[in-house]
Amino acid sequence: MRRLSIAVLVFLVACVSGGSGGGGGPTTSSQPLGTGSQATDQIVGDSSLTTAVFDGQDQSATAGTSVPIAPAMVVRDGDGRLIENMPVTFLVITGDGAVTGASTRTDAAGIARVGGWTLGPIPGVQQLVARTPGLPEVTFYATASPVAGAGTISVEAAANNQFTTVGTALTVDPVVTVRDASGAVQAGIDVTFSILGGGGAVQFPLARTDAAGRAGAGRWTLGTSPGTQRIAAAAAGYGGATITATALATGTPSLARSVFMTGLQNPWDLAFTSDGAMLYTERAAGLSVRLANGTRRLVYAPADMVAFEQCGMLGVAIDPQFATNRRVYLYLSSNMGGATDSRIVAVTVDAGYTGVSDRRDILTGITYLNGTHCGGRVRFGPDGYLYVTTGDTRQGVVPQSVTALGAKVLRIDRDGNAAPGNNVPGGGNPAIFARGFRNVQGIDFRPGSGTPYIAEHGPGYSDEVTPIRAGGNGGWNPFCSAGSEHGVQYCGYNGTTPMTDTIRYPDAMRPAWTTGNLSEGMAGGAFVAGAAWREWHGAFVAALLAGRRLEVLRLDGSGTFATSTPILDTLGVRLRTPVLGPDGALYISTDGKPGGDEIWRLAPG
Repeated sequence: MRRLSIAVLVFLVACVSGGSGGGGGPTTSSQPLGTGSQATDQIVGDSSLTTAVFDGQDQSATAGTSVPIAPAMVVRDGDGRLIENMPVTFLVITGDGAVTGASTRTDAAGIARVGGWTLGPIPGVQQLVARTPGLPEVTFYATASPVAGAGTISVEAAANNQFTTVGTALTVDPVVTVRDASGAVQAGIDVTFSILGGGGAVQFPLARTDAAGRAGAGRWTLGTSPGTQRIAAAAAGYGGATITATALATGTPSLARSVFMTGLQNPWDLAFTSDGAMLYTERAAGLSVRLANGTRRLVYAPADMVAFEQCGMLGVAIDPQFATNRRVYLYLSSNMGGATDSRIVAVTVDAGYTGVSDRRDILTGITYLNGTHCGGRVRFGPDGYLYVTTGDTRQGVVPQSVTALGAKVLRIDRDGNAAPGNNVPGGGNPAIFARGFRNVQGIDFRPGSGTPYIAEHGPGYSDEVTPIRAGGNGGWNPFCSAGSEHGVQYCGYNGTTPMTDTIRYPDAMRPAWTTGNLSEGMAGGAFVAGAAWREWHGAFVAALLAGRRLEVLRLDGSGTFATSTPILDTLGVRLRTPVLGPDGALYISTDGKPGGDEIWRLAPG
């Protein structure tokens, strides 16, 4: 596919070094993203201030009670820097609710948080705004569910969280189902569909439920303003519902790359907390933090950590309830007890990010051998369960085994118990969600559908990005009864055979995209989302080590096929992990960069 040339906006940003270790603050890039020449002019970035939701959007609570997370907004300048001491006022505009701590200022992380938001007594969608003088206001939405004994309105999943370009109609028409308190569907109920903001229109503002309790708004054409747009579904005597869509500006985004952190060694994963910190792992160093003010420090380096070859301190995931429980989940290779394995460790991080406590090894016994093909990604899915990706450790018997935890995608709860619905074959380990992989180092969930997609580091033939399902088989089986490679039973593939073997496994999960007839070291992957990404909203971004670039993969409607656009391909740097930050920018870790590894910030516009 034709390569995309992307102009680079170069910032004059001072490198801030705080805490232990230099290079804690952002620096600027003077290299273009998709062209073969270096930029020769430095252009000062737009210094205008922007506001955005930071936390607490789209919550629900019983009418008359408080939402679980106090809404927070963030103020940044045009270069992405956080702005402190800005006055902010929170105001309820619909629903007759109340707030505490309505007047506040942004903190050192640029964040202003209301003390609390108690929803009003009427079920349905309620709104809260945060206002800063001279800046765009930020709107928060919450759904007040009815008290016990009232009926409900639910949105059909396929109709929610869709996206299309501004001014056009969504693919799936919004439909809701009305039920009474016992769950029985209700026919003949009038449902109103109201535009909450962003303009646009629905075909049927008023609809009546049919015999199945379903009512449809007909075609929903989005307004002309890019960003999140919503409609509310309401019926007298029933709890309301919100249907959300994203309106995208036309065209592909312009991208600005800046160096966010320097002085690292093999950074493997990163995750953002609700209070503005970024936790990151270095394979042989442990878990560290970069605070919102740029301060850096090592948080956790356990004595039992084994950092060898591709194993060590790898993935990190933040508990969905981190604001209250401070829990973090790590993928760690460990020699605890004498035998080496990989495992999932949960720890509690203290309020100052100076150390951890209450270590719990919630899942142990993930296959380990000689430090190769360790997998290592951990991510919470939209279903609230923790997904863990593992590698085959170059042992041919492991991928198709239904008991070994290597070469799998695992799905567990926050205590390490197998999640329901994993659909593992009879006699298998119930934590296994899908099997038959080589070395899965990336996983993320498609916006809207929530389908998990994996990035798999393949053999000499290709790497793959694949949508996976419970009980699915990735089709990798290098086992043979005789012969060996690298001292273990691992043969049968000579570099000309695809990793997904559809001959032996006709029902194998098919990749949506591959690197073709060449393995390029696919590592992490992440979906990008938000109006600033324009037509790339909902694209999967895969990082390549040997390929030294990112691939932006735009999926078709079915999610089974993708077209690709390479970016950062002229910089000649191995790229390990892309993660979408709370500011809508993509944060990318390098791997083995001469002079020290870095984390980059890639901002769309």
